Amino acid sequence: MYRDKTLIPTEALRLLALGLLADAPKRYRDLAGEIRHFTSHVTGPSLDLLGPSIELLRYEGMTEPADEAEGADLLLRITDAGRRELATLLRANVRAPVDGFAKLVIALKFRFLHLVPAPAQAEMIDGLIELYQAEQARLLELRSASGARDHLAAWLDHDLAQTDERIAWLDARRRALTQAA
Repeated sequence: MYRDKTLIPTEALRLLALGLLADAPKRYRDLAGEIRHFTSHVTGPSLDLLGPSIELLRYEGMTEPADEAEGADLLLRITDAGRRELATLLRANVRAPVDGFAKLVIALKFRFLHLVPAPAQAEMIDGLIELYQAEQARLLELRSASGARDHLAAWLDHDLAQTDERIAWLDARRRALTQAA
């Protein structure tokens, strides 16, 4: 993790792999395919997201074989150590500004939100609200400091409207979680 407790790209892939295995054991080849599919559809192809091998997760005790198969046919499952690591990764902050990598981390948080208790889910959503509020402040500052006019002003207003919608959506999700608890 970076000093600000945000994920580095390899940790995002670790989060994805462990989350997928927390949902259900998977064959090595299927796990690798799902990781590739998810990341490429959220961020597009990226050399930064080649990440750690699935073998490293086994070596570190985060996963273990669930059958006697070998190679690509090996069935993997998450271990208790992997579940603890997954919980830590899910609680990580998201680094501003919201770029392609930050969107991947946000997507991963929502993909695996069901794996953490409701109070922790609300905390995760609070963190995302704070992220988008910081994004909103940054955009407002840019708009006022740059004397934005015409096309730039319209683009910034559009971006601000999307940010406002995200904050409102996240707030509604958080309220639904706290009411359900």
